[in-house]
Amino acid sequence: MKRRLDMECPICLNAEATESLHNRLPPNRQIGCPQCGDFGISREAADDAASINSQDRWRVSAWICEYSPPLVRWEDIAQALDAAMPSMTHRANRMLRWINKKFPPGEYFSFDHDGIQKLTAEGTNSGVFLGNPHPLNRRTLMSVGWNRTWSETAFMLTDVLSSEMSYLTSDNKFAYKVSPKGLLHLEGRTESVYPIAFCAMWFSNEVKPLWVDVIEPAIRAAGYEPLRIDSKQHNGKIDDEIMASIRGSRFVVADFTGSRGGVYYEAGFAHGLDLPVIFMCREGDELHFDIRQYNCIFWKSDALEDAQARLKNRILATLGQGPLKI
Repeated sequence: MKRRLDMECPICLNAEATESLHNRLPPNRQIGCPQCGDFGISREAADDAASINSQDRWRVSAWICEYSPPLVRWEDIAQALDAAMPSMTHRANRMLRWINKKFPPGEYFSFDHDGIQKLTAEGTNSGVFLGNPHPLNRRTLMSVGWNRTWSETAFMLTDVLSSEMSYLTSDNKFAYKVSPKGLLHLEGRTESVYPIAFCAMWFSNEVKPLWVDVIEPAIRAAGYEPLRIDSKQHNGKIDDEIMASIRGSRFVVADFTGSRGGVYYEAGFAHGLDLPVIFMCREGDELHFDIRQYNCIFWKSDALEDAQARLKNRILATLGQGPLKI
């Protein structure tokens, strides 16, 4: 069952959060929050979260909303606090996809003081749009778009998504709907992208078990097709084939074991295309300081089964189940 928390959400301090309760006290807490979403958190992390600076809580909330980790630990909170701010394009696309899922094409929506209201084409109120288990609080959209405040969220809606990108249309900057251009943009992002996972890694026998026992089976189990450039048949320049393969992929798995410069380049190229990149590295190998803030899956040679499960769960948490079946 669920009851209203006696305290606020441990991350964003929202007083409307709920906690799932069972017959006995669980070792971890399961939180449902209008701003952070639904997430599990260890009791130690929930207690330690009290030390987060009030000005930084939005960043942790946005990170949880973006990556949906199976269980938030203090290490995750530390990584969230150090995480690089996503690009404005990435933030705008996340907000657009979220809005499109909540409101059918042609339906206007607006915000009242607490939640989101859907409007008729004439702009008359047709009732508060309710989610489960919370009303769609405007704080949700703040976290979806990595926005610090409601003013920044409004800027993304009016100046970026509406005026600059024309993905939303609005007559008065208070009521919006997804524009035909926005719908076509979303259609292009979701339907024209192949269910391919490009794998950037060291092509050495030293890490061959990582590919055979971890990366390839985890990607297939999540419903995607793994692609390594050394297994692709082609007649062109290898650099061109790599760039073309990344462009046609849904996401990239990058393993930085061995500190291969090509892996860093391919991961950076994918980031520039706004593709999700899942970071991996053998435990004990050193990561370049530029990417240490990202949530990396560290694996051990004697625990490959665990690494496979973690990679599969990270793919499902980041992208959802793919269209392919084993």
